[in-house]
Amino acid sequence: MLTSAHSTRLPDVPRERRPAFALLGLLLVLAGAVATVVSAVRAGDRTEVIAITQRLGAGQPIPLAAMSKRAVAPVGMYLPWSERERLAGSVTSVTVLPGTLLTRAMTTPAATERVPGKARVGLLLKPGQIPDDLVAGDRVQIVHVPASPAAGESRVLVPNARVDGVAKPGGPDSGRVDVMVDGTLSPQIAEYASKGEIAVSELGT
Repeated sequence: MLTSAHSTRLPDVPRERRPAFALLGLLLVLAGAVATVVSAVRAGDRTEVIAITQRLGAGQPIPLAAMSKRAVAPVGMYLPWSERERLAGSVTSVTVLPGTLLTRAMTTPAATERVPGKARVGLLLKPGQIPDDLVAGDRVQIVHVPASPAAGESRVLVPNARVDGVAKPGGPDSGRVDVMVDGTLSPQIAEYASKGEIAVSELGT
């Protein structure tokens, strides 16, 4: 018995969609390339932050001269270079070593000694009248040391004063110490200092 040609025809096999797969593969390759480029660009991103160039003790003012610009990957925790003017004059809350990138937790507002009624007095002291390694932020006693025993004994003029600045050793103002004192005492302290009759003693912390 013969069968018709229509009954013996095999079903059509769906054609493979090779162009669609090829296009999909191309898109994946392009996406990977774009991701690589974006990652490389982001890796090259830098933000300018504040780095400290000298050792600053806890409580010491942060001068502009101690700040330098450092470019780092943007992480959000370091203080931007654009804030350097605002931060100048604030003080450290911890000891900061050279090369440290400054964070907000390392700073605190300027000391409360700079208020009405307080005076900043500069003392030009000789060796033996100033402790070694004294830095801004230290606490000191200010002592009157008479030039001769006949003038009386040494006495404490200010039991606890904050050092506001110290000149670099060997510099033109070497031996100069700036202290914050009560305004009523500053004329007397300045007078004794001009005679070489002032010494400072560092207080323990």
